[in-house]
This record gives sequence, structure tokens and C-alpha cells, in this order.
Amino acid sequence: MNRNLILMTLLLVSVVFGCKKSENERVQPVTLNLTIQALEGDISFDVTKTTVKISNRTTSDVYNATGTTAGKVSFANITPGSYDVSAVLVVSAQEYSQKTGVFTEEDVTFNAALERLDVSADTEKQLDLIIGKVGNWVFKQIYYAGSDPTKGAVFRDQFLEIYNNSNAVMYADSLYIGQVEGKNNNNTGQYFQSGSNQYDWSQSLGMTVGTGLDANKDYIYANTVFMIPSDGTGKKYPVQPGQSIIIAATAIDHTNSYADNNGANVIITDPTLTVNLSKADFETNLINYLGGTPYKFDIDNSNVPNLDVTYFVSGNDMVFDALGREAFILFKANQNLPAVKDLPAFATPDQRQITATTKKYLQIPVSYIDDAVEVMHPTESKRIPKRLPTTLEAVRTFVPGGQYSSQSLVRKTLKTVNGRRILKDTNNSSEDFGYLNKADVSKSSSSFID
Repeated sequence: MNRNLILMTLLLVSVVFGCKKSENERVQPVTLNLTIQALEGDISFDVTKTTVKISNRTTSDVYNATGTTAGKVSFANITPGSYDVSAVLVVSAQEYSQKTGVFTEEDVTFNAALERLDVSADTEKQLDLIIGKVGNWVFKQIYYAGSDPTKGAVFRDQFLEIYNNSNAVMYADSLYIGQVEGKNNNNTGQYFQSGSNQYDWSQSLGMTVGTGLDANKDYIYANTVFMIPSDGTGKKYPVQPGQSIIIAATAIDHTNSYADNNGANVIITDPTLTVNLSKADFETNLINYLGGTPYKFDIDNSNVPNLDVTYFVSGNDMVFDALGREAFILFKANQNLPAVKDLPAFATPDQRQITATTKKYLQIPVSYIDDAVEVMHPTESKRIPKRLPTTLEAVRTFVPGGQYSSQSLVRKTLKTVNGRRILKDTNNSSEDFGYLNKADVSKSSSSFID
């Protein structure tokens, strides 16, 4: 009996101590304290109405808060981990005009964003909100996902829709579109930026920047640039306020089967998954630019004007990454600025020897850009480093169906004035865009999101 009593006592003691040990090993919550400020030059704005969102990259837990009069936001008792942080402040047109002396009819949006912020312990961080660039030309619809590889058109039906978001007629002559280069993995290393793991372009061989400018923050590096041609008048292609143009990778009817450049039949078994781009406003075609044997899928529609090829690094057609590893830029040529074709180009910083075959990427100042949108993979674990600076894009976005889903991103309508839709443009694509389950080239009401 005594022996049994001793054994029971030892068992009880082991359970008690085991429980205490388990409690001590539990993850202890942490606190993230953010100091927020919104400045333009030496002018500060009230941050009380700033909305802040943090997302745990592992658990997908999301926390929201608003600013205080002291510019402090605190997230207490959160799980330690890596967080994405975003903040948005909308300043009324009246307040902005009064404080800056610069008249505006529209409210002004400030943004801030941090990716992969380590909050493994109590953390203090300053969050500087800045005004993003807002242009009259904006991307309205971005169809990068493509359609089913067996029943649809794969990547061949991709397109961009560009919108006149102003209240005046604008001309698409000499309007540029481009794709931005970036690193497609999360590896760390000597030639990558700490924190983001994106290329540190300041270390590229031969790198030069303007006085006081930063190679990573004040420039983007393009792997393709195309331009809408002009007849010299600058007024060949008018676009009315609230209207758009569609630029197709290949301007054919992708809902029907057709013969490719090699004479082989391309079969479309489910036309409902793809779109008819035969009436696009423009298309890209690289047959003349590349010379030699035409790429089999780069069909030239003689009824649709081709874009001029300004810069092209590699490949045989304008193709978007259907996985969502892309950033798109849009800008208008300015005769007072250096010609785009004369801008310098640089190799990625991990290339430590330049040869005749080394790929180089066109260095374009952020100040040139009218609009920029970055997309990403819908699955957190498959996302790669962000490649656009915060001044152009605070937070990326995606179509939830992902690769070959037929879904397209569409910029949301902010408001309608006298029948003209003004599209939302805060430089935070996660807020500015929604999506259509099927890309829409009609330019009608069905192609908008309210």
C-alpha cells in the first residue's frame, strides 16, 4: 500500500511540474507600437483618421486600428511573427488646399507600407505616410492570369485596359507601358536589400543616379517598354474623359480556333473562358523587331495598330507572368525630359561581370510614372519580394483564382460625376482594385466595379 501511495505521489508531482513547464513554454504575446506621421515637405497633417492594418504572414490574422492625436497606434497581445503593415490617411481637398496652398478638387491620399516586419518581441517602429503619385492615365483592367491551358488560351489572351481618369480629352500618342524587373525568390544575400530581399540596385555595376536620388526608391528598372505610336501631331489617338483603350498581347478572337504562324491549328474548346481581342485598340507584335522566324503565337492583326518596341530584354512576345510576379508601369512621354530610349540600363546587382550577353534593364525615374500596379501570387508562401517603391505602390494585389483562372483585376469606381466614372487611385492596389470572374473587353458598364 505504501509503495502504491509513493508511486501515485510521484505521478502527481510529475503531472504538476509538467503542466507548469508547458505553461512556461507557451508563446508569450508581444506589442507593436507604431508612431505615425504624414508630411509633405515641412507641412504635417492630422493623422487621427489614419487606418492601420497589420497581417501576420504565418497565421493570416489581421488586426486593425486608427491613429490617435499623438500619432501613436498600438497593437497589444499579438502573436510574435512576421507582419505586413499598411496605413492609409485620406486628407480632404479643403484641408490639403489650405495647408499647402495648392488647390485640389479631390481628396488626397497618404500611404505607408512595411513588408515582413519582424515582431518577435515588443517592437517600436515609425511609419511615415507619403503622398503617392496620381496621374490622369490609370490602369483600369489588368488581365494577367490568362485562361485554362487546355480549354482556353493560356497566356495568349492577356491584355491591359488604360483609362482616361481626367475631365478632359487626352491623347494616347507616345503613351508608354512597361513591365518591371525584380527578383523572383526570397533568398537573402550581399546584393539584396535587407528586409525586402529585393535587388539592391545601388550595387549594380556602373550604377549612376541623379543628385540626392536613391537607386532603389527613385527609379524602377524595366524589362519591357512599349509605346503607342504617333504621327507627329501628338493628337492621332484622342481618348475622351471616362473612356479607355485596350492593348492586347495578340489582337485576335481567342474564343475561336485559328491557325498559328506555323500553320498549326490552335484549338479553343471552351470559348466562355477567354475573350475576343480582335477589336482591341492596339496590340504588341515583335515579328519585325526580333527578325527571323516569327513566334508561332504572335499573330499580327493588320486591322489593329502595333505598339512601337522601345525596350525589350528577352523573349518573343509581350507575356505577363500568370503566377502574379509582375509590376506594370504607365507614363506619357515628356519633351522636356530625356528621351526614354536614351535612358541608361543596368544589370542586376548580382551580375558581377558585364559581357555582351548580359541582360540589362532600363532605368526609369519614378518621377516619369503616371500609374503603376504590382500584382502577386494569391498564396502567401509563394509571394516574392515587392519590386515597386512605396511612392508608386503601397500594397500589392491579386486575383484570388490565380493562374489561368480567367479573372482580371479592375479598378473600382470612386464616384460618378455627370455620367463619368472617376476611378479610385490611392496607390494602394489592395484597396483600389477588385476583380471580375471573367475578363471583360466590352468597355461597357459590365467591365466596371462599383
